[in-house]
Amino acid sequence: MLTDVVTLGSAATRGLGALAADSLGDLVGASLPFRPQQVCRADTMNRLLREGAVRPWPRPPAVTAVRRQPVPAVSSNCQNLVLDLEQSGPALLPDSVFVKLPMEQLATRWFMGIMRSWRLESHFFRHVAGDLPLRTPVTYATAWRGTRFYLIQENLRQDPGVELFVNPDMASGPSLALVRRCLDAFACLHACHVHLDPVARAAILPLTYHPFLSPRLGRVSRALNSLALRPCLDKRPGVIPPEVAAAYRRSIDNWDRLLQFWFSGPLSLLHGDSHLGNFFVSGDAMGMLDWQAAHWGKGVRDVQYFLIDSLPRPLLEAHERELVDYYVERRAAHGAPVDAAATWQEYRAFTFHTLFTIVVAVGFGALNEEQDALMTEILGRAVAAVQRVDYASWLEEYLGAAMR
Repeated sequence: MLTDVVTLGSAATRGLGALAADSLGDLVGASLPFRPQQVCRADTMNRLLREGAVRPWPRPPAVTAVRRQPVPAVSSNCQNLVLDLEQSGPALLPDSVFVKLPMEQLATRWFMGIMRSWRLESHFFRHVAGDLPLRTPVTYATAWRGTRFYLIQENLRQDPGVELFVNPDMASGPSLALVRRCLDAFACLHACHVHLDPVARAAILPLTYHPFLSPRLGRVSRALNSLALRPCLDKRPGVIPPEVAAAYRRSIDNWDRLLQFWFSGPLSLLHGDSHLGNFFVSGDAMGMLDWQAAHWGKGVRDVQYFLIDSLPRPLLEAHERELVDYYVERRAAHGAPVDAAATWQEYRAFTFHTLFTIVVAVGFGALNEEQDALMTEILGRAVAAVQRVDYASWLEEYLGAAMR
C-alpha cells in the first residue's frame, strides 16, 4: 500500500507540474489551445491544420470562418466539437469537421495526462489507424504537447451510411444482431496482427504506451487500481459486496502473476475501451473511434469489456457463453482461430479488467460528472459479471497452478 501511495504521489506531482507548464506556456503562446472559443477562430484552425497535418497539404489550408454547431457530443474525458468551416479557394476540407479537445475540468486533464491517453490517441491516428481492417475516422490533423492534444477529423454525421452511438445508449443496450456485428468486427481486428513478433508489434504501437507493461505506466496502473477501491466503496456503498472486494484485493496482491496471464501468448491490437459508444455502423460493417486505450493483449479482453459494459445484465446473463462462442467462430473465419474452452477461461479472467476500470473511474472521480448515473450502472454490471462467471474461483485456481 505504501509503495502504491508513493508511486501515485510521484505521478501526481509530475502531472501537476505538466499542468503548470502548460499554463505558463499559455502566457508565451507555446501551449496548445484547449478551449472551444480558441479553436473556433480561423487563424487558430489554420495553424492547427498546418502544424498537425497527418498528410502533407497540397497547399496551406485557408479557413476563413469557423462556426460551432449546437450538437451535443457527450464524452467522459474530452470536449467534442462539430465545426462548420468556410474556406477560400478550392476547399481542402469538407464543410464541417469533428474536433476533439481536452476537457476543461482540471482533474480530468490531470488524470488523462498521467495515463498519457491523449498522447496515445494522437499517435494512434497519426501512425496506426490507416492500416487497420476496420474503418476509423479520417484524421486531418493531430498533435499532443504536455497535457493537451487535439484531433481534427471527418464529421461522421455527414455520412448517410453511418450510425453513431453515444454512451447513454449503453443503458438500454444493443440488439443481439448488432452485438454479433460488433463481435465480428473484434474478430477481424484481432486477427490482423496476431502473428507479429514483439519487435514488429513495438514498431506499430510502442511499449511506452502500454497501460500495464510500460515501466512507468505499469506502476501507475497498479497503484491506481489498488488505491481506488476504498473511495469507490465509500462513494457507492453496498454496490460491491465483501466477497467481490476481497477478490479485488487478492488480485492486486498478485498483480505481477496476473500480468503474466493477461499478456502471455499471441497478442492482438486491442481497442481497450471497447464499449458500444465507441462503435459506429458504417454501411454493412462496423467502425470504431476513441482509441485512447489501444494496447497489445488477448482479443477476448475487448470482448468481455464490450459485453459487460454494453448489455443489460439479464440480456447478457441469458446469452453470455453463446456470444463468446460466436466470437471464437468468427476468429476462425478471419484466419486466426482460438480454442473455445481456453477463450472462455480468459473471458472469466478478464472480467476483473472491467471491474477495476470502473472502480478507478468512480473512486477517483476523474471523469465527467454528467455520466454519473451511467458509471453507477456499469459498476453494477461489472460486479454482476465477476460474480456470474465466478472470477474468484478462477483466480484461486490460477494462483494455485502458478505457485506449483
